[in-house]
Formats: sequence, structure tokens, C-alpha cells
Amino acid sequence: MSTQTLGALPPDTHFGQLEDRLSRDFATVGAESVHDLVERERARFTDAPIQAFVPILVERAVRAALGSGQLA
Repeated sequence: MSTQTLGALPPDTHFGQLEDRLSRDFATVGAESVHDLVERERARFTDAPIQAFVPILVERAVRAALGSGQLA
């Protein structure tokens, strides 16, 4: 069994996997809406000095928005 660290994968791979997870967990929302939310949150962290944590922060924000029904 091989393991990869967060930094070992290209950034788009992280976000693709993230969108897949969120789309499965929130199937009623739709993949396009999940993608839009992920991209909106991702844009907030464009200038973050430590990019390794961005996928985690994006996932938390999107899950919070989807869990509370705030899709706008």
C-alpha cells in the first residue's frame, strides 16, 4: 500500500478528488453546483502563503455551505 502526501499530488488532482467526494456526499446538489462552490472558495485562497492547506479549507467551507443550504 502506497501513501502520498498532500504535496505529492498536483493541485488540480486535490480539487478533482474533493469535488468527487462532495458530489457523492451531496448528490442532490449536482456536480456543476459543487464545482462552482469549490471554485468560488478556492479563489478566496489564491494568495494564501501556504497552499498545502487550501484543499482542506475549501472542503470545510463548501461542506458548511451545503450542509446549511447556503448555495448562493
